[in-house]
Amino acid sequence: MHNNYLFLKHLASELKVKLLGSELLSCFSQEKDELMLGFSTNEAEVFLKCTLKPDFSCITVQNEFARARKNTVNLWSEIYGLKVIDFSIFENERALKICLENDYLLIIKLFGNRPNLLVYKNNEQIAIFNNSLLSDKSLTISDFKKNADFSFENFQNLDGNYRKVFFTFGKNLFNYLDAIIKDYSIDQKWDFIQDFLKKQENPKFQIGLFNDIPSLCLFPIADYKYEFTSAIEAVNAYYLFYQKEFSFSNQKHLLLNALEKEKLKIENYLQNTQSKLEILKSEQSKEIIANILMANLHHLEEGISEVELHNFYTDQNITIKLKKELSPQKNAENYYRKSKNEQIEVETIQKNIDTAFNKIIEIEGQIEIVRAAENFKELKSFVKIQKKVAEEMESPKSLFREYMFEGNLILVGKNSKNNDTLTLKNAQKEDYWLHARDCAGSHVVIKRKNKETLPNHVIEFAASLAAYYSKRKNEAVVPVIFTQKKFVRKTKGLPDGQVIVDKESTIMIEPYKPEV
Repeated sequence: MHNNYLFLKHLASELKVKLLGSELLSCFSQEKDELMLGFSTNEAEVFLKCTLKPDFSCITVQNEFARARKNTVNLWSEIYGLKVIDFSIFENERALKICLENDYLLIIKLFGNRPNLLVYKNNEQIAIFNNSLLSDKSLTISDFKKNADFSFENFQNLDGNYRKVFFTFGKNLFNYLDAIIKDYSIDQKWDFIQDFLKKQENPKFQIGLFNDIPSLCLFPIADYKYEFTSAIEAVNAYYLFYQKEFSFSNQKHLLLNALEKEKLKIENYLQNTQSKLEILKSEQSKEIIANILMANLHHLEEGISEVELHNFYTDQNITIKLKKELSPQKNAENYYRKSKNEQIEVETIQKNIDTAFNKIIEIEGQIEIVRAAENFKELKSFVKIQKKVAEEMESPKSLFREYMFEGNLILVGKNSKNNDTLTLKNAQKEDYWLHARDCAGSHVVIKRKNKETLPNHVIEFAASLAAYYSKRKNEAVVPVIFTQKKFVRKTKGLPDGQVIVDKESTIMIEPYKPEV
């Protein structure tokens, strides 16, 4: 009810006493949807802080205000130095008016999710604070004048519908009346409302939670936190109370959502990774297949795509797929290479599973602590965690697919723009750069830890990723170009993801995608 007409009427009355005859010294904004009006009185300076946000608007009064040196904007300097000749409220409306010398008028409009401040000169609008509220640009002063019939006769004609007659009461007061007089007779409703209005001549303003929402009320509320007879003191206290209560519950809600979301993400990853590990363990070991091939090289034919051989480990026959373009010896070597990658993959997956389990336990503990928190101090450490998570969202690990192979970090772009970011901003000139030849695909970068030459099998592993994350992923063997980043450049006008490679080598490789 801090923007209710009945309350604003008292606030305007007190502000008139405080500001009548003062000079408007400044009008500036240093935060979005917030406007400061500075006045000079005989006693001291007074600042009206106009918070004009769609989800929360409020007028508060301050005797001091430390203005920022940067990011502050002066507004409407033509009204500086003008005296306040009246401060009042439009009848039956949630709008305050500040009358200045030389026929200037400031209207502070506190309409629901459309608060604003409008400036008039000789009854013509010359400026508004929030220009995005286009409908405000056509508002005239007469639009703020609202007539009302609060007579008992009108009340009777509307069957005692106090919501239609006393439209200025607002949502909170209507809810209060509903709980008490909804089933009263028309005469009883009228008497109760008239008694309430009489009390508003010298009201007590209570601040607390009404229907679990921080509220400033003109009626008694259970377990109120503060009570005032001054409207200025009440609105100042309410602003702080609202910011504290709402910001705390909102911050708590955001933290819980972020933690629950992170937990669900890790649980899904854990489930998929465990399934992947089970599949890997259930498949025939690539090393065993390689050993069987090597033991039977003497009677394997060239150019065949599969062969059935005796598995001396299980004493059963096994069908082994071969690459027709490779010799039996090369097929065996290919399986040995896959075996090495397979072992690394199993070890990496198991390590990732253990890490995920521990992370879930950690997050569950954090969730319990946040749920039990009762003040900002108890949330402080989690706010830092949330900030750290936000920073990590911009880290290479979140921007690109990340693989570790024998201690080497390999990054893979996710889309065209992401490829440019990886190659042009994250890759250093000595890093290795790879891409599937003559087709769309991800840029792949091997981060160099030192200037030593990378082993061929590391380049082959990265090349298999480049082949997999390309349009040729379903081909048996894919040509992949590789070079150092210093030989890769981009000229103006090239589409996202397209670059020019000045020097390159080519490797033929089978597409391969290990678990991250």
